Amino acid sequence: MLHQILFSLQQTVLYYAVIAGVFFALWLWWRARPGKRLPLQAARVQPAQIRRELFTSVGSIIVFSSFLPILFFLGFGEYTQFYSRIAHHGWAYFFLSILLAMIVQDTYFYWTHRLMHHRRLFRWFHRTHHRSTHTNPWTTYSVNPLEALVDSGAAVLTLLIIPMTGWALFIFGLINTAYAVYTHLGYELYPRAMSQHWLGRWINTATAHNVHHARARYNFSWYFLFWDRMLGTLSPDYDQHYQTAGFRAGAG
Repeated sequence: MLHQILFSLQQTVLYYAVIAGVFFALWLWWRARPGKRLPLQAARVQPAQIRRELFTSVGSIIVFSSFLPILFFLGFGEYTQFYSRIAHHGWAYFFLSILLAMIVQDTYFYWTHRLMHHRRLFRWFHRTHHRSTHTNPWTTYSVNPLEALVDSGAAVLTLLIIPMTGWALFIFGLINTAYAVYTHLGYELYPRAMSQHWLGRWINTATAHNVHHARARYNFSWYFLFWDRMLGTLSPDYDQHYQTAGFRAGAG
């Protein structure tokens, strides 16, 4: 079991360092050479915040890396829907399974995220993450170990209900990390018309999540805005705010 935990820890650190590092390089570039994209908040992220985020990320990475290996050691594997060969369900399902996993992740995160904002739970689970009111890529894993434990439950649920191959799980894991880092980027990558597009209006953005950190309310989703829009938890001024917050006048 220890070998599996150490291997998982190595992979988690590697993937996160590479993905967050790439986004952080982009963040540094835009901060030094402002172009058409503007920071989503006027205040500058201070080095002390980044040092704190890197320190608190250590605990969450340990939890993320060890949770599933421990469960598999205890026999969880026999209850999963894992299958070994893509040919068993075909390529169409291979890609569909990744989308289904994203929907499960988004739904699980929305409801647990809202729950952790309850006043009796917030201080124990979510306050560490919300110490960063203005986000950057290293904010992503800056969470309390208890929150990391809750977040890890999404992977358990996905493995229980969605048949997936190892490659689909690998790709989903990369997408999951990359999208989490993007939503904490502090800059918007999508075009200005995104929030008004018939499809784009249902996609979560860095702008939406930045508002969540700034106000500590609204916009609880991960990938999509279905739950937020349907249940009235999308920030009331989101569509208008999206088109002005991260863009220079006239920029697309």
